[in-house]
Amino acid sequence: MAAAWLTLVLALISVVNGQRTAGSKQAQLWLDCSCLHANERNATQWGSVSINASHALGAKNNCLMIFIGGMADELVAFQLQQLQLRPGCLDTVEVFPYLREPVIENSTLASYTWCQHSATARNATPIYSGGRLLGLRVSFQQPPTRLSDWTLNLTASYRFLKQELFKTNGRLVPHSFCDFYFFASTGIEGNLGEGYFHSPRFPANYPAHIKCAYKFIGRPDSRVELLFEELQLPPVVSGGCQLDALTIFDAESAHMNAVIDVICAPCPTRRILSSGPDLLLEFNASSNRTAKGFRGKYKFVPNEQQALAVPPILEAASIAIKQTPAKTNSVQVEGGEKEGKDARPGHRNQHCKLLYDSRVNKSGIFESNQLLSSLIGVPINKNSDSAKVVQCRYEFKAQKPEVIQIKFHDFNIPTEHENSSRCRDEDALHVLTEVRGKYETQELLCGAFLPKPLMSNSQQLQLQFVGKYPPKMTNKVQYYGFRAEYRFLTNYGILSGVQQGNECTFVYSSRDRISGLFHSPNFPGYYLENVVCNYYFYGADERVVLRFTYFDVEGISTCDHQTASDYVEFSNFMSTDRKFSKYCGKLPDFEVRSDGRFFRVSFYSNDRFVANGFRALYTFESIDLKINPDLGDSTVSMQSYVSGGMQLIPKIISIPLTIVISLTQYKN
Repeated sequence: MAAAWLTLVLALISVVNGQRTAGSKQAQLWLDCSCLHANERNATQWGSVSINASHALGAKNNCLMIFIGGMADELVAFQLQQLQLRPGCLDTVEVFPYLREPVIENSTLASYTWCQHSATARNATPIYSGGRLLGLRVSFQQPPTRLSDWTLNLTASYRFLKQELFKTNGRLVPHSFCDFYFFASTGIEGNLGEGYFHSPRFPANYPAHIKCAYKFIGRPDSRVELLFEELQLPPVVSGGCQLDALTIFDAESAHMNAVIDVICAPCPTRRILSSGPDLLLEFNASSNRTAKGFRGKYKFVPNEQQALAVPPILEAASIAIKQTPAKTNSVQVEGGEKEGKDARPGHRNQHCKLLYDSRVNKSGIFESNQLLSSLIGVPINKNSDSAKVVQCRYEFKAQKPEVIQIKFHDFNIPTEHENSSRCRDEDALHVLTEVRGKYETQELLCGAFLPKPLMSNSQQLQLQFVGKYPPKMTNKVQYYGFRAEYRFLTNYGILSGVQQGNECTFVYSSRDRISGLFHSPNFPGYYLENVVCNYYFYGADERVVLRFTYFDVEGISTCDHQTASDYVEFSNFMSTDRKFSKYCGKLPDFEVRSDGRFFRVSFYSNDRFVANGFRALYTFESIDLKINPDLGDSTVSMQSYVSGGMQLIPKIISIPLTIVISLTQYKN
């Protein structure tokens, strides 16, 4: 029935295509394939799609497009059953599972491509879409003129599934892609909380080059139980887990001595149980290959063997001092137990002052437990007004041309109240800046989420922790204070590409890698003031395609000096390229392509305001130099454009381009 319905729709589309006027605006921009849409509303059974030579014969531009579309809260499961194509890749089938609109551009990368194939695939693994749409493009070269000479056959089934079935039941960390918190319930006894967690886009393949953290925070009298119901990662060629892997820590943070297991190969149903109330699961996908990922169930269970000897709120601190203390990388220059109620940074009632010098160590760990551990066992007065004020100053000194970067591993300092995001001066981590010879608070950090990385604009950085003992918690996290890593860097926090000297200049060559990520300094934290960063892309016989997945650069309007804007500049040359305007502000995802083998991206910031910057994926693609004999060699040029969503802005078009799309939707 579905096949008959699709045949009817295809016939109708052929008629409509014949009636389109040649002068329409859409016809000037797009050359259409014959197109059909499948949207049978039967979510309990599989629908079917069947394409054969009778559909393909006479298809416009020798191609067919099939769009399978569900509702906004659904995704598509697509399963190939039978595929027969002509040898020599004369027939090609491409699958596009990550479409936002029923549009397939020539630049859209297919996730699956089949050609020169003849098989029955009834037991093939289903392909899942990332959203409500899944697209197919069937292309033909030198199509036969008679049906009897063409044995084309594509038979598949599809079904619509609710996206809520694959929802991760944690709390997404603001501004992150896939970092989640999972908190145990503080209410009903016997049910401490349970739910599911998934890899990004599950059951569709997860994106390449991502890092996700799933942090499970239990009650002091609980443990964390994980059960993997499904796990599919790319196969490991040799021993060890060098690429995509799951690392499970028996702690809230990534201590290497707390690793329970590292998983990188498919395994049967697996159960993991923490020894304490917290557990961290890190997912690193560092390869270019991706897979379906994982689906797991978590459950907080009672820890019947644990007997609490200290207040629950300080359990994390008490565990820390039971372990062998690590050697400090700092020099204590001032100390004492002087108390006071003045909690303003800079006043001399602090309990410690620690100096970290890059001449001693280039990296290390510092944490509030160094201060709070001395207070464990002190009698607690239930009156919160009598809480003891504690302070510690952390000073970092780098050598030119180094800058200081701070990355937080654990963080929880109470906000004003449970539903507030505002910090209290007397209970926060102060980021200090020097003003006229004195240090004043530039930013307050508090809450239960990890702050974004910090980076200094000079060779000095100071932080001051102001806290209370006992703390007055306003959230469910059973931890108080922070734990962070400091690094003295010369690469501005940019790990990709090849840095040129100590400047913020990085080179990306297709001879080294054909794809990867690049970003602004200190991303996803605030970028630096008064910095110029250049990113140079060199292809051998390739051009570069840049896909910006995040863009927030402080600026307005024309992004020029008159508006005091920071901006990003694109160019096919070392000098300014007049085809590209400057980019600033907060922009949705967009794409940029080079004309030829070289491309430059430059980032400029001033001393006014800063933002989070940008992140982009680069891919080197082969340059297809097809010369039109009627035009001659002098007209050969590649297309350079910027696209975002449904927009396409041509910059130079010297070769006729075939971009095949149909935007007309036909209903049953």
